[in-house]
Amino acid sequence: MYNLGELFFQAEDDYHSKPLHDKVVNSYMCHGFKIIKELNSNQVSIVDMTKGGDYYQEINIDEYSYFKTLGWKRAIYVLYLSNCRTKLSRLETRIQNALVNNVSIKTIRKLKASREQILRNFNKVKIKLN
Repeated sequence: MYNLGELFFQAEDDYHSKPLHDKVVNSYMCHGFKIIKELNSNQVSIVDMTKGGDYYQEINIDEYSYFKTLGWKRAIYVLYLSNCRTKLSRLETRIQNALVNNVSIKTIRKLKASREQILRNFNKVKIKLN
């Protein structure tokens, strides 16, 4: 079991985590997940930047449990694969609707290209996880 401080140090030591420092916070981002440590209070939180919306959402309790049991890198891979599966299911629905509604071929090609890109990224991360 890892605590949030240890997770922050793992992110700090991880080569793939990109530093995003500010006057108020230190943060690292990897595969759409951002771990943030406030400088004045040393409070650490993790934000999922891949979920849609006007603002980024802090991860839920189940996702925190993944991080606490698996560590920074492995939990990111597991949750990233889950996010990819969600995106793929949405894209499949959009492609099916586009085919049924006779949407332009250009739009269908763009959707299929998006699907292929997500599948490529999914396979890269899945190989790293194994």
